[in-house]
Amino acid sequence: MEDRDILVLLDENDQEIEMEILDYFYHEDQEYALLTPLDEECDSESCHCHEKDLYIMKVVINGDMEEFHPVEDEKMEELIQAVEAIYGEDEE
Repeated sequence: MEDRDILVLLDENDQEIEMEILDYFYHEDQEYALLTPLDEECDSESCHCHEKDLYIMKVVINGDMEEFHPVEDEKMEELIQAVEAIYGEDEE
């Protein structure tokens, strides 16, 4: 559990949201991150990980820092299809 990549974001109400970075992927020469909300109450026996909400954010490298930006609405459907193509074979 210590090796999870955790990102803390602020929502529209300036509340902190902890997100786990599940993976990175490229689409049309742009890097994106696949994220899910971190659930502190989740344990391996009762967790239905395949039912978690997933989010996609654009990764922008600024110097030696990664910045995470929201994806434009018109691009989201295309990215969802790309994620399904990449990870769909792993889903049951």
